[in-house]
Amino acid sequence: MNENQIDLRFTSRPHGENIFINQMYGYEEQLRLISVSDKYLEPECQQLLDEVDVLITQLDQPIQVVIAGGFNAGKSMFVNALLNRGIMPVKAIRATATVNCLIAGKRKECVIFRKNGTRDAPIQYASDCDINQKIRSLMENEHESIAHVEIACTDQVFLDKFTLIDTPGLDHSEQDSATSLHWVAKADAIIWLLHSEGLRKEDKDNISRFHAANPDSPLIVIINQIDTLEADEKDDVFKSVSDKLQGIVQQVFLLSAKKAFEGRQQKDTLKLEESHFNELSHYLHNHLFNAYRDIQEQRIRQRGQALGQKLRDFLNHSSDAMRRQLILTITKALETLRGHVLPKGLVEVKEKFEKILAEGTSWQLEDILGLGAEWNQTAEKDWLLISKLPDVIASAERVVQEAETYQEMCVKPGGFFRKAKYTTETKTRMVEKKILRKYTIAVERFEIRSFNGPVIADMDFCRIPSGTFLMGERWELRQVTLTKDFYMARYPVTQALWQAIMENNPSHFKGENHPVEQVSWEDAQKFITKLNERTGENLYRLPTETEWEYACRSGSSLNYCFGEDEKLLEEYAWYNNNSTHPVGEKKPNAWGLYDMHGNVWEWCQDWFGGYSHGSVIDPAGPSSGTSRVFHGGSWIGAAGYCRSAFRLRDAPGHRDFDIGFRLAAFPVR
Repeated sequence: MNENQIDLRFTSRPHGENIFINQMYGYEEQLRLISVSDKYLEPECQQLLDEVDVLITQLDQPIQVVIAGGFNAGKSMFVNALLNRGIMPVKAIRATATVNCLIAGKRKECVIFRKNGTRDAPIQYASDCDINQKIRSLMENEHESIAHVEIACTDQVFLDKFTLIDTPGLDHSEQDSATSLHWVAKADAIIWLLHSEGLRKEDKDNISRFHAANPDSPLIVIINQIDTLEADEKDDVFKSVSDKLQGIVQQVFLLSAKKAFEGRQQKDTLKLEESHFNELSHYLHNHLFNAYRDIQEQRIRQRGQALGQKLRDFLNHSSDAMRRQLILTITKALETLRGHVLPKGLVEVKEKFEKILAEGTSWQLEDILGLGAEWNQTAEKDWLLISKLPDVIASAERVVQEAETYQEMCVKPGGFFRKAKYTTETKTRMVEKKILRKYTIAVERFEIRSFNGPVIADMDFCRIPSGTFLMGERWELRQVTLTKDFYMARYPVTQALWQAIMENNPSHFKGENHPVEQVSWEDAQKFITKLNERTGENLYRLPTETEWEYACRSGSSLNYCFGEDEKLLEEYAWYNNNSTHPVGEKKPNAWGLYDMHGNVWEWCQDWFGGYSHGSVIDPAGPSSGTSRVFHGGSWIGAAGYCRSAFRLRDAPGHRDFDIGFRLAAFPVR
């Protein structure tokens, strides 16, 4: 087959240069974006997508040319002649013609298609006799289940454009007639074969019916087996058929497919048949197929104009709906941010979207999709939002030694003849004074959440003011100064918070609001790493030992945050008990921190080591060691273990059911 005989439009996808089809692909792309972005528009959108797909794929589907006619019209021999002469290959044919077509086409393989929609494995054969026997056996035993047989052709380029389908004879049997009419109804073009007798009533009725349903589809008629007619009879039959089908079919041909195939004609007859086949070949390629491509594109354009209007209406509707939804979503989300301290990145996003809403921009669909994508990317990210809670008003009493001056009366005794003398002297003495220092402790809630989603984790932190205090037990006191404020979590890390970040719960005593325990220092570090990763801010850590004791004392220089009276410890701490308890059920210390005494021991950042002598500023603890420090006492321990300065140590990997931890946050925003 010479591919140059086929219209060059078939050699490339039409949408490569067809503006109309390119528009369809543009609509399709926009529809897919909408269906992903807005689920409530999806049903209608999917329906339109299906219509666009059908419209576009029609241009890439091969044209189905159906060969139809009566039982004795010679369709099988006509197909054989087409194959033998190389006019066009055949892809799908009826089972009764399989043997002849395989011989004529010199193929070595065929595939049986069943009526239930399945297909058999390809049938290989070694000779004409071999395939003849195999097909005859199939037809005798399985005829009712066979739909058709497909013969692959080496000219795949052609088959991508055309499918030539041979059908059973209309008057052979009721089943064959039904099969033939089924293919005729699906045809893009018809080649109708007539017996040399001419046009029968059933032929004309079926041809007219197809033409009425498909007035633009190419339809040609071939009067076959003319070798049985005399010259004047040929002219009469041709004129009769042409007159009766005038205005219905495009072309009528005379042909002797049998003689053309067999090649046993006389010299004059051979020339005639060659002329007929050349005329047929020319018409098939230059009129039937290329003309149909024009008709097909015209039909698609007509259907596409109506579909295009539907698409524009839908896109306008969806644009309005998406605009309203996006404005509502952004507005609602921005309202949730009021009263929060926001990270820099989120401040910029918030300002941008507030400006967009304030300007009331008339957004196009591309703008909406772009804003929607940017919004989704922002909204899906985890952010740290900080909101203000009521301050804690705290006071701490300090005892200091101060010099005090006072007046002392001195008496000089008198004698027998003189009086006693009284004088006043100014002296200095050291006295203890109690100084009451008042604090305003800021309390803030740290929320990890998506921009417009649920809270993933929330933690209350107290802002601990910088200051100077005496650290350690009474026999090892040293003066320590912390020069910067820092945040200390109001409660130990709870099981609910641990579960939200780590997606497990190692605790022995279960309860969402109980402190997490059975966690090592190393476990705490993994938790903190994940917590920081959620928001991309290196904010959280364990408190240093100095920060922990300073926050626990909350201005007190005595054993406990409330003083020395051990009897009062029950009001502040869970100790000498049988399990952990929910956090925050006892009194807080002066700076608003709960459970600093008792409930669970709390890991600190430092390695264990001796305290340095003298005053220090912002100590970081030893640079190395084998064990880590924990403070605070626990539910199982005695009161003495709960002292502010009391500390224990263990290996960083050690876990126990009375050891947990508390978070610090630094730097302060």
